[in-house]
Amino acid sequence: MKNVFHGRWWAPDGVRRFRDVACMGTLIIEEDGTSKLEIYHDQRVSAVFQVYDRYDVIWGESADGIKITLFNAVSLHNAKKNEFFEEIFKPSAVVMGEHIKTGNELLFDRCIVRYKYLRNWVLKYKIPPYNIDTSGDIRKNNTPLIHADIEEDIGLYIFHHLDYSENKYEINTAETAILTFTSRELTSASRFVDIVREYSLFLSFTLFSEQQPSEIILMKDGDNHFCRVYHKMGCSTNPYDYSLIPVIHFHAKIPEILKTWHQKYEQISQICHYLLSILDYDEFDIPDFLIIAQALDGYHKRFINKKDGKDIRKYKDQIDAMLDWFADVESIRKCYIDSKMMADTRNKYSHLIPDEEDEGKTIAKGAELFRLTQKAKILLTACILDLLGLNHKEIEVCFNNSIWQSVIDDIHFEESE
Repeated sequence: MKNVFHGRWWAPDGVRRFRDVACMGTLIIEEDGTSKLEIYHDQRVSAVFQVYDRYDVIWGESADGIKITLFNAVSLHNAKKNEFFEEIFKPSAVVMGEHIKTGNELLFDRCIVRYKYLRNWVLKYKIPPYNIDTSGDIRKNNTPLIHADIEEDIGLYIFHHLDYSENKYEINTAETAILTFTSRELTSASRFVDIVREYSLFLSFTLFSEQQPSEIILMKDGDNHFCRVYHKMGCSTNPYDYSLIPVIHFHAKIPEILKTWHQKYEQISQICHYLLSILDYDEFDIPDFLIIAQALDGYHKRFINKKDGKDIRKYKDQIDAMLDWFADVESIRKCYIDSKMMADTRNKYSHLIPDEEDEGKTIAKGAELFRLTQKAKILLTACILDLLGLNHKEIEVCFNNSIWQSVIDDIHFEESE
């Protein structure tokens, strides 16, 4: 459901002559978090918003007194309509409840994030009974299910929560989980949003499905005032029944995994994006294989090559090096990954080598190419888990308790025939 806010709007970072000159308009926030601002003004102030095509910040105040900040607002359209000028801006993010000078202004010490399917990761084992009040809090204790200090001043917490609703005839509760970040010192909205983005990718990885926050709230301790953040968010996908990193098996190690994810995010994120970019099993084509093949190449170059003094350039040798590293992981062995087929297939499709030059090469096509891509995704998944600090026995546990187990068993059965 979209939200509509009528009010007045002005650009505090505009040129001196036009600063704080307000125009009437409407902010529309769509269900996916995207938004647009439509403003209307007469000819006397038409230059106010036409001075720039982009504003770092636009402030607004809704008809019911809510302070609103728009960030990175880009002008999409401006035109004269009768006696008025109409202009449409598209912001990258909207913060409801506060006028913020810049995204880096130090105002907040808490960030509360809701995900529709966070509970699918953290609430897989039996939860003891809790007392409930109408605020939705679970009152048995305040101990978080998960706590990790991801930086010296930033803490990550996951709490149990009950969503509570009632009508004339019934009371409904739904058990869920809420992710909270805290900072010992005031920090900025942009820093919190960046951290939320990092752990959205982590949740997508462990649930192996696209996960985006349904709500982001910024707060200050002891301040009942809160701000809600809107920005473009994809839809979260209903995940598989079992997560890749099951909390029930790794509860003691989860804090260290979460900390490592934050520390190595810049290194992990691109490779993880490659893996998650081809989640659609209903469609498959050659580029899907090339994406994973390229990700494995990048992983080897960044994290393995030259670590032992050897500079491995040939793709086949790179795959062999990774297979040697995971030689004691049974799930990898059961995939029967052919490094020559990986290299020949990658070279053919990436360099568009004609069919007449296929002699002597092992090229995967059709169903075999799909199966090879599945094997490559399993190897890439093991690489990411290795980066997160899991040992090989723990990586095997991850495969055995996730959707990959059935894929590995199918590959092993087909390859064994």
